[in-house]
Amino acid sequence: MGLSFHYKGDLKTPQSLQTLIEEILDVAKSNAWDYRIFEDQFPNNAFTSAIDNSIYGISFNPPNCETVCFTFLSNGRMCPVWNFENANCFDPDEEGYLSIKTQFAGPEIHKQLIVLFDYLNKKYFANFDFIDEGNYWETKNEQLLKETFAKYSSLINAFDSLLETIPMEKNESVEEYLMRIAEMACKRKRNDDNQ
Repeated sequence: MGLSFHYKGDLKTPQSLQTLIEEILDVAKSNAWDYRIFEDQFPNNAFTSAIDNSIYGISFNPPNCETVCFTFLSNGRMCPVWNFENANCFDPDEEGYLSIKTQFAGPEIHKQLIVLFDYLNKKYFANFDFIDEGNYWETKNEQLLKETFAKYSSLINAFDSLLETIPMEKNESVEEYLMRIAEMACKRKRNDDNQ
């Protein structure tokens, strides 16, 4: 649970990988974010139709944020590092989104990442799709972003409070308990919003 954004796409050209990595590396270093560089050049500087066992690109970690991946398969399609490294869940034909939770990083980091994605999309990506639960991608409205973060935080806090005060009922499964707590949190949030 928590505010996130989701994205998928392809690298436009295999030759642009090194420049993409350099630009992202500059951003990571200037913000003192940890980063990891994977392969920085595709075989023969070309995409391949058969997926090899390598991952290409860079990932970095803003504070209190999930790892942001600009990582690709050998065919140029974006791929999250965590799926690739766990071969049991990796399906190279799946067209799934990469998801990054920014809830605990806050609206400023979220906004900074959206600006970075917007810039990189125009320069490097093809078939790119971006879904922003904070609505900043579409609107560039900072106030709306802050309000959305506040709503998510309120809901999470209400849920935490309920977990601390409402015991699990006898013969209730964990799933049933969590659903009951979630319903109570939503009801509490609606009541708070109506006051």
